[in-house]
Amino acid sequence: MNRQIAGMLVGLCVLSGCGSDAQTASEKAVKSNQAKENVSQNQEAESDTSSKSKPHAKESVKSRQEISQNPNSVDEATVKKAEEFFVQAINSLKKREFANSIQIFTTAININPHVSKYYFHRGSVWADLKQDANAIIDLTKAIEMSPQTGQYYLTRGLFFATRGGGELAIKDFSKAIELNSDDYQAFNNRGLLFATSGKLKEARADFEQVLRIQPDSLDAMNNLGFALMNLNEIGKAIETLTEVIKREPKYLNAYDNRGLAWQKQKEFAKAAEDFTTAIQLSPQNLKFYQQRMVVYEKMNQPKKAKADAEKISWLKKLAVINERIAKSPKDADLVLERAQFYLKSEMREKAMQDYAKIVSLTQDTGRGYYIRGALYLEENKLDRCIQECSRAINIQPNPEAYSIRGDAFMKRGDIEHALRDFERAKRIDEIVAKAYLMRSKTLKKQGKLKKAAEDFERAVAIDPSLGPTKLNEEKTTAKPVIRPID
Repeated sequence: MNRQIAGMLVGLCVLSGCGSDAQTASEKAVKSNQAKENVSQNQEAESDTSSKSKPHAKESVKSRQEISQNPNSVDEATVKKAEEFFVQAINSLKKREFANSIQIFTTAININPHVSKYYFHRGSVWADLKQDANAIIDLTKAIEMSPQTGQYYLTRGLFFATRGGGELAIKDFSKAIELNSDDYQAFNNRGLLFATSGKLKEARADFEQVLRIQPDSLDAMNNLGFALMNLNEIGKAIETLTEVIKREPKYLNAYDNRGLAWQKQKEFAKAAEDFTTAIQLSPQNLKFYQQRMVVYEKMNQPKKAKADAEKISWLKKLAVINERIAKSPKDADLVLERAQFYLKSEMREKAMQDYAKIVSLTQDTGRGYYIRGALYLEENKLDRCIQECSRAINIQPNPEAYSIRGDAFMKRGDIEHALRDFERAKRIDEIVAKAYLMRSKTLKKQGKLKKAAEDFERAVAIDPSLGPTKLNEEKTTAKPVIRPID
């Protein structure tokens, strides 16, 4: 059961921001107080520390109250100036200019160090930048300055939760609940931590409280279904998860959880059906294939189980490539490796997305264009190949681009242009030899015997199998195989 809970933490999707568009901690911190939650279970937030709760209303008024209570209170002109910088920082943050927003928040703090929201928002940005020490200092400073602001505890709780500080996170969520008994995010997130630590009854109570506050929260229903399943109240779990799916047929994690519930009831066919739907909604999720494979084995369907095992192996290989790309996102060769991996798996659309990325990464050299041109050559899309290689050459003449374009001309039967490109590529191989031989025959028909002989000699010099067994070395010695370019 602990393995399943750990595996479902992301699936439950509240700590990671499920239910809203993916946002960083700092972006969510500035969300409008009137903003409503759009339920969408399949999205994971970009930041580990984001709070989805609504920011404290009328912060500017509150900040003035803080100043008036502070013995080091500042004058109105200073307050106004600091607020102007704060607004600039927020605008910079909305543009995702994190480093710049940090500098501007710091300026606001230097002008007026007595406003908690300045520290809170800067701490949220530090969290997005993975500067954990700075983040916790600022978030804690904000709480010390405004200990009655529940949002600050909620955000710091999320920070602790995503850094392995579960107990500290529970304390902060509990404090947020103490300050605001209707804070459903705090209940939901605390419930998740209870669930992952095996406190399923406490988790259930928190999820049920969320539904009292927000009866239409699909996330809370899904989480409750998960808790009920692990409390072995399988019937109630299935009933709850079915209601989630009824309201939102594309709710990925409800299918996953219900599949696990069906599996516990030994309803393997129904479990397989739910895992299959989950796979359709998230085709590259390794976990769903693993779960379905186990079910197929229980159903004594070895062929289907084997197919899932092969898919799992494929996904693991892809995961290795993706991990390497994540470490070196600007390495065009790694992206090309993944593109070719997709092509071998007949996933051309995915492959073409990577080829486009290679073009973007190599704009200064044009390499991406002739790499994509080589693909079009393999697919016999000759005009597209020639176009791509020409783009590359216009950026930076390159032997490989000439060589690939030459092959395209050769396939198209344009021997003259093919040879020109081969010569520019300084290429010598059997294809080049064949091109010289073909032009030699054409020249001979035209009565241009001397030129025909020269091309024939070039062809045989490259590939002796095209001519007499023994060549007259005197006739070919010192004759350039590749003509110089004027």
